Amino acid sequence: MTNSVTFPVNLGGDGSTVTDDDNASTGLGNGGHRTRFVPAMGQVVAVANVLTQRLAANSDTSTSSVAIGTGTKSFTTAKFYTWAVGMWVTISSAANPANYMFGQVTSYTAGTGALVVDVDSVGGSGTLSDWTIALSAYNPVGSYLTAADIGVTVQGYDADIPTVAASQAEMEAGTSESLRTMTPLRIAQAIAALAPGYGLFRKADPTVVLFSKTGNFTVSTQTALYVEVNGAIKTIASGTVLTMPGTATAGTDYAIWAKTDGTLEATTNHTSPPTTGARKVGGFHYAPGGNATGTSGGNTTAQINQYSFWDLKFRPACPDPRGMTLIAGGFWADIYLTNTDPGTNGTSKYNVTIADGSSPPKIPTLYGGNGSTAYGSLTWFEAQEVAHAYGKRPLYQSEFMAAAYGTTEASSIGTDQGSTILNAAYTSKWGLIQATGVMYVWGQERGGPYGAASWNANTNGRGSEYNAPNAALFGGSWDGGAASGSRSSVWSYAASGSVSAVGLRCACDHLILD
Repeated sequence: MTNSVTFPVNLGGDGSTVTDDDNASTGLGNGGHRTRFVPAMGQVVAVANVLTQRLAANSDTSTSSVAIGTGTKSFTTAKFYTWAVGMWVTISSAANPANYMFGQVTSYTAGTGALVVDVDSVGGSGTLSDWTIALSAYNPVGSYLTAADIGVTVQGYDADIPTVAASQAEMEAGTSESLRTMTPLRIAQAIAALAPGYGLFRKADPTVVLFSKTGNFTVSTQTALYVEVNGAIKTIASGTVLTMPGTATAGTDYAIWAKTDGTLEATTNHTSPPTTGARKVGGFHYAPGGNATGTSGGNTTAQINQYSFWDLKFRPACPDPRGMTLIAGGFWADIYLTNTDPGTNGTSKYNVTIADGSSPPKIPTLYGGNGSTAYGSLTWFEAQEVAHAYGKRPLYQSEFMAAAYGTTEASSIGTDQGSTILNAAYTSKWGLIQATGVMYVWGQERGGPYGAASWNANTNGRGSEYNAPNAALFGGSWDGGAASGSRSSVWSYAASGSVSAVGLRCACDHLILD
């Protein structure tokens, strides 16, 4: 029996054949090895180099002029890769990846590099000729491929690659230094197993929020977005204008939805999409008045707070981003003072009752609340408990000074306001409403004169404190007059104190994901 090996052109060989017999043209026997063995080894190296390049690239190129669109598309490839029928591929423009097609290989001719793809999903437009064709683990019909799906897909090319290792087990075990690798089948299966289950949300500039205020109630994107919506990848260009409700409602948080047609829409509903399959990708607050532009407060013109925009990867670190504003790019603070029912309203809501020592908030369910029972007071301890129940904290002094900047300094409103309403003179640069001169707020720190050198049972039955410091109050109350302001603080009040002039405002860290 004669054995033969042919070095295929499509794998980098020259098409020559060697045999183990005495054939005068191809044989290694009868002295033929003297002229054919070393060239045959050169062909082995050539094939190995091509395979290495293909496995490293997982992609091919084409200069075929093809119009972006669905249906059958034909390409002449550079034959960098061996494609197999059933593979899913991404075909994108090298100059602008936003111009792309997703599809499935229906035929491939190795000798000519002719590749035919049935395209299911596209982005961008135009007739282009600078294509990069890459193996994709994503099925554009609507779901991620499983490891089994990928295994079936790549069996075709996996079987065509000469295997140096005696077995898959030997290859993965790394019993030889030169074999410490994985086959394409195993690589593809690993990719499939690690594929994200939720979907793509990628901004061209991940350091900025996706949205920008262009008018009192108009919004556009300020960077391009690549986002999965209902199983399809959508490209949303920078400068895309959002569809807004016909009427704006002051003091309202709006959700922003990416829809299946690639458009964006804002609604007041944060749980039900405006159309089937839409995905919530961000939001903003429409405030009852404008932010301060100097140091004498804001105005009474209702408009979007430009610092309240958030998206899935640029947002407050707490679970619920509504009713918050970004302070100097560093942390988020509640726009409104904490109210008496944060379990229903969230900790920041317009035109509801302010929580204070006379009108304490309801006990959070996380700390044993039943949805109706309120605290009997609002001490520093209870303020901490409320804030942390919603993933937030009271402000540190340095944070309060930054957040309240722009308010009317050394001044107060004069009477107890009772509700989280607009007092324009006390709106800050970042849009904190009733920032100062309306209600003292508990701070995060403790300090000032220490108590007596003895135990003090001041924690509502949760232990005692020994020689403990006071707790900080910031901002000044409605009757504080000239003592009120962004740098106003009191350090002589016990942590166990509770009065009608002291409330709470919450904050949390800033989160940027990439």
